[in-house]
Amino acid sequence: MTIGTVLIGFHLKLKKYMLQFLFLFLFWLVGFIFFLITESGQDLWHIFLLSWTVRTQGNAGDFANFYALVWPILLEVIVFGFVMVELLERYNPVITSKILAGTKTNHAVIIGFGHLSERIIEFCDNNKKSFCVIEDDEELVEDLINVGEPVIVGDPTDESNLELANIKHAKEVFICINDCRVAIICTEKIRCLNKKCRIYVRAFGDHVQEYLARDPLNAYSFSTSEWAMNGIKNWIENKTGNAIVIGRDYLTHRIAHDISLQAGREVFLFDDENEGIEFVENSQLHIINEFTCYLSDIRPHVNLNEVTQVFICWVRDTEFDEALYLTSKFFLRFPNIEVFVRIYDDEILELVQKYNAKTFSSSKNAFKMLQKDVAKDSAIAFINNEDLKSC
Repeated sequence: MTIGTVLIGFHLKLKKYMLQFLFLFLFWLVGFIFFLITESGQDLWHIFLLSWTVRTQGNAGDFANFYALVWPILLEVIVFGFVMVELLERYNPVITSKILAGTKTNHAVIIGFGHLSERIIEFCDNNKKSFCVIEDDEELVEDLINVGEPVIVGDPTDESNLELANIKHAKEVFICINDCRVAIICTEKIRCLNKKCRIYVRAFGDHVQEYLARDPLNAYSFSTSEWAMNGIKNWIENKTGNAIVIGRDYLTHRIAHDISLQAGREVFLFDDENEGIEFVENSQLHIINEFTCYLSDIRPHVNLNEVTQVFICWVRDTEFDEALYLTSKFFLRFPNIEVFVRIYDDEILELVQKYNAKTFSSSKNAFKMLQKDVAKDSAIAFINNEDLKSC
């Protein structure tokens, strides 16, 4: 727990006890005024001690006796109770993170939490850059909240959440969500609140990107799947044989569509969530709406002896075990098939590569491409020229 979160937690407790402390102060003020009137010949220090019942009034009347009886009780119940109960009580990390986000100025606001967002946050943390995050799924950002990062849990299209992120004083905004509708609504509301900040939006589709770029939104939009395809095309060009593509997102669909446009190649897309894709479908592209993690799931639909390439493009971390298992089976049973696996953690590279599979990371590539296009004073701008050359 950082000093910032401790101070914010203390501030929250004070706000919670505001009425009690106000009542205590007013009760003390009445007593102070009473002693000031009845002890007019005494100095202020003597009167102050009387009001705290450190000293007692000679020939005290009923009110003075009542005050001397009640004041210590109030002091003990309110102040001692506040110190011993509230300050020792575990602070609410969700509220604390939200308040911490509101203290940021000239910062980067990251909307949506995914693999690309993780890389942006990691870079900002490592380089001491100011940022805050808005995400409506508390489970996704639970780790960030627990370590005291500035996070707002809530709907990013809700203007109150944008105001909590102090969007009016933000330097830039990164919208890293998959839903184009939400991305457009966020962009419009952000632009209404802040006319000058730079807005970077992840958006699929040329028509959406064109709309976001127009005045008054003036947002920079990008497609991570389009960037990733620039490298993947080298793997699929001038190839023969059928291909299997497993996944659910835009990049998965791009890979399957591009391969299906090659003469003499058929593609079998295993997508258990989407019945179609965003591109014009053709007779060489076959969509199977089933989840597959075993060769036995694939065999009823595909003749594996005719397959030359397999792309495993799952994006959920929880499915890496299935991806690794499927990769190992292809290596053992069909070593002639090229296998490409999408990963996000460099630490698991060796696990995949020992099965002679090639790996790629769309978020890592997208982050580097985004770094090229942001302003020089951006929170994620290259720190030195060597980083730029290595990209």
